[in-house]
Amino acid sequence: MAYSVWLMIKRMVASKPSPLVKDDLQDVLITLARIDERIVTIFNRQALIEARVNSMDEKIQGMNPAVKFGERVFWIVVAVIAAGAGKIY
Repeated sequence: MAYSVWLMIKRMVASKPSPLVKDDLQDVLITLARIDERIVTIFNRQALIEARVNSMDEKIQGMNPAVKFGERVFWIVVAVIAAGAGKIY
């Protein structure tokens, strides 16, 4: 899509418009280039975030089953204590 917009603007500039229109088109081209740079930056950041999430997912999948069991026991104990405290008060 961006390429087709680029071609359309290029054809408009090539048709020898008035100097005022040409300046406006140059401003539009500059703005489009800046937007393109921002989009590229956003996609690069997204790729880095995705790599971090994948790394965390691999670490979680690699956790020892005993650690997973211990964590479950911990949360069950916390829930029981909270329920017991709720009954008392």
